[in-house]
Amino acid sequence: MKKMQDKLVLFFKGMVLGVAFIIPGVSGGTLAVLLGIYEDLIEAMCNFYKGFSNFKKYVLYLIPIMLGVVFSIGVCARLIEFGLSKAPIITMLVFVGLIIGGIPKLFKDVGKKPGIKEISGMLVGIVIVLLMLIVDKGTKSVSFSDMNMLGYVLLVLVGMLASATMVIPGISGSFTLMLIGYYEPILNTVNSLTSFNNVGSNLLIILPFLLGVVVGIVGIAKIIEFCLRKYHVMTYYVIIGFVISSVFSVFYQVTQYSFNVAHLVIGLVLMCIDSIFVYKVFKD
Repeated sequence: MKKMQDKLVLFFKGMVLGVAFIIPGVSGGTLAVLLGIYEDLIEAMCNFYKGFSNFKKYVLYLIPIMLGVVFSIGVCARLIEFGLSKAPIITMLVFVGLIIGGIPKLFKDVGKKPGIKEISGMLVGIVIVLLMLIVDKGTKSVSFSDMNMLGYVLLVLVGMLASATMVIPGISGSFTLMLIGYYEPILNTVNSLTSFNNVGSNLLIILPFLLGVVVGIVGIAKIIEFCLRKYHVMTYYVIIGFVISSVFSVFYQVTQYSFNVAHLVIGLVLMCIDSIFVYKVFKD
């Protein structure tokens, strides 16, 4: 019974991770860190193909998470799309609260107070993400009509890029897709596919992208695993820097929407309630 409960917990955590694939500025890596599954995910993605026993162990761990992600993208994408279209400021600020509330736990989990080196590493993480925000997002969206071989190759490469940023905490894969003009076309394709419209042509778009996502996740996970193994404390403080900077990243996204005083006030109130709730849940 406990195993079933554990799988359900992983499924719901996967649903939370799926949100990061949809909302620009929200990082999947950040949410994984806050949910306490980041290092386990990195270990699983780096070792699932090393022998049958590893495959069985890690795939059984990953399946409920991946199902949660797919469910979130397929079902929740429309709800979140609705929230972003009707009350984007409120929707984004709720996720800011989630991130802020989990930050104190990250410092506690490291188990070592930061020195000059650790603070420097944390600042490096913050600066990297803030530099990304300086880059203007592309105003031109990519078209998937009349796709040729080069277009499919680019889809694989875009999937690799997006997955790498999704694995690294603080860097939003969906925001990265916005920068290169692929965000709306990919989101529209997913929504069309989940509505069972043009299934064949939509699968031809999604499958190369997913292939790139898988390759990118495994590749970047190997690098992060090495850093965590050799330089655990320093790497974790850089990750904390990424997480802190993701707050600025989401606030930046909030500024891109039409200003609405009522929505801002409601969003800030919900953000405070959300952050306090998350802090209380994670503090023990």
